[in-house]
Amino acid sequence: MGISSDFPPASAAWSEKLGLTFPLVSDLSRKTLEAYGFLETNPQSPVYRYAKRAYVIIDKAGIVRYKKVLDNPRELVTDDELLAELDKVK
Repeated sequence: MGISSDFPPASAAWSEKLGLTFPLVSDLSRKTLEAYGFLETNPQSPVYRYAKRAYVIIDKAGIVRYKKVLDNPRELVTDDELLAELDKVK
């Protein structure tokens, strides 16, 4: 599943455009992003609340088994790294 801070219609459009085969849900309130530490904020500005690019693997019991938060939104985790981490969860 993917989580986006965009409006639901925007998330749906991105999902369709990218041909995603998994759900892309909206966290417009940013509560989930904040709970997992994926939200960049500025104490001087209550409106500065931007999502960081993050990858998380949560097992069937709800335990976070892998978490990587990137400071640069242009960076990506490689497929090989994610697949290796998924293999550890099996």
